[in-house]
Amino acid sequence: MTNKILMTIFAILITFSASAVYATPARSRPKIQRVTINLTNQGYRPESFRLRRGIRAYVTFIRRTNDACGEVIVIPAYGIRRNLPFNKPLTVTFTPRKTGTFDFTCGMDMLRGQIIVN
Repeated sequence: MTNKILMTIFAILITFSASAVYATPARSRPKIQRVTINLTNQGYRPESFRLRRGIRAYVTFIRRTNDACGEVIVIPAYGIRRNLPFNKPLTVTFTPRKTGTFDFTCGMDMLRGQIIVN
């Protein structure tokens, strides 16, 4: 009888330990990161945002103002300069390789925002 009880307990322990191994989700880094920036009469909203180094970023800009200053988006550190159409999303894609703070501006360098890479 003692052997049966021990075998049952042993079987239960193996079952629980095996299910614990399979039930634990593996921690994985996100494969992409997405941010949306609106350009309004008050400037870029949000004015700054964070990205993780080494993970592909999709940053979408939407110009919600007819101000001529906002017709171009420039991210000098990543060699990005694009026309920004009115009320249409424009997504720029890049992979941040260095940590630090990087500016993005309008084509006239009057409106500014920051990308903070950790």
